[in-house]
Amino acid sequence: MLTGKQLAIVVATTVAGLTAAYMLQIPLVCGFILGFFPLIRLCLNAGVTWKTLFSNMKAGFSHTKEVIWILAMVGIAIPAWTASGTIPYMIDTGLSIIHPGYFVTFSFVLSAVISMLLGTSTGTLSSVGIPLIGIGMLLNIPLPVITGALVSGIFVGDHTSPFSSAYQLVAASTGMKLKPQFRVMLPTTLGALAVSAVFFLLMDMNGSWHTQHTAALQPQFKDSFHYSAWFILPVLVLLGAMLLRQKTKVSFLLSVSSAIVLGCVTQHIGIGQWMDYLWSGYHSPAFASLHTKGLSNMVELILLIALAGAFNGILEENRILQPHIKKLLGTNSVSLFPATLRTVLFALCLSLVACTQTLPIMMTGRSLLPFWEERFPRSQLARVVADSSLILPGLVPWNMLAILCGTISGVSVERYVPYAPFLWALPLCTLVWSLRWKKPSSLAKPQDAHHSAPFLNQ
Repeated sequence: MLTGKQLAIVVATTVAGLTAAYMLQIPLVCGFILGFFPLIRLCLNAGVTWKTLFSNMKAGFSHTKEVIWILAMVGIAIPAWTASGTIPYMIDTGLSIIHPGYFVTFSFVLSAVISMLLGTSTGTLSSVGIPLIGIGMLLNIPLPVITGALVSGIFVGDHTSPFSSAYQLVAASTGMKLKPQFRVMLPTTLGALAVSAVFFLLMDMNGSWHTQHTAALQPQFKDSFHYSAWFILPVLVLLGAMLLRQKTKVSFLLSVSSAIVLGCVTQHIGIGQWMDYLWSGYHSPAFASLHTKGLSNMVELILLIALAGAFNGILEENRILQPHIKKLLGTNSVSLFPATLRTVLFALCLSLVACTQTLPIMMTGRSLLPFWEERFPRSQLARVVADSSLILPGLVPWNMLAILCGTISGVSVERYVPYAPFLWALPLCTLVWSLRWKKPSSLAKPQDAHHSAPFLNQ
């Protein structure tokens, strides 16, 4: 539909607008519009009707509704947990049992384990990450460092857990079964885990907090909150609901409801005060470290995600990128490394433009599969997609996945990325593995041929 030059204009204006908005600290929606309008104009010039465009935008928006719900739930969950006493209780409890010397490494390992069980990065960062961030601040650990450890940990589960929707989307997009996909991803995953573990151990051993002692750490909020073991209930409700495979938004809603009931009973918070907390965030003149954002702070991000969904809908429904895919892989490459490098760069470009994690995974997997299978096993494409399209959105400041991480942790993307080695080590590991990979005698094994026809015919 669009020529290469026209597509380049759309990509360039979108990235330039988002970059300018981010650097000038103005709403990202304003920057995104700079790329959105040229896309609409070029589609209209190509013969697409307004009715079709609206239908495309509606279809794209429908794919973002779950993320919008999660963002809204996070916006009310954090102040609800704080006001009810759950967050202060978990911070004080953690101070009494966790040795600070290896706290950053502990945070990475714990968040990785929980994310593997839950299969969700957002739920793990909310339930486990927020209390750990609070403890880290009291231990005088730089906030970007502790956030980087947590973000690295939650992406382990997002990337590797069979319960992760992103992991399952990679399998669906490349026509792989879950177990063979796990096996082919294992070498690069272990490599990135090793890099991350060494990184955080070195951070701990060279950090000032390594010489602190738990005996010197005293409860910080006990005198202002009426503590009870029941305060852990909202977190248990969230974790339990997710383990039972309830939808993320339902799990958050149940957790928020339990926190509100708990706060009414133990902290004697009235309905009017609750409405203020949920909308504007929790603010305490005595504890600046407990200040949170509320639902009102999520409105701008919700608008951006909705607009990004509409943008993605136009790209996908009109198959704008597909005609240019074969040029990306090239026609003469017989080595896996050049194809992997081009695929990673393609995933990065999609992550910069699409503002989602879903579209880069689907577009890279589905669009490249027919051309990829002419030369390489589809199992290798599944590995490359998982190690690039699934991970790279966490590095892009205006991607909704990075926005969620930054919103929950309170740390901007460019500040935590240097301390999130799993995100940047994994694409490097997959490039190294492709460089060493040897082509087998047969291009595909029986388990790799699962559901091949639907993808080849798309």
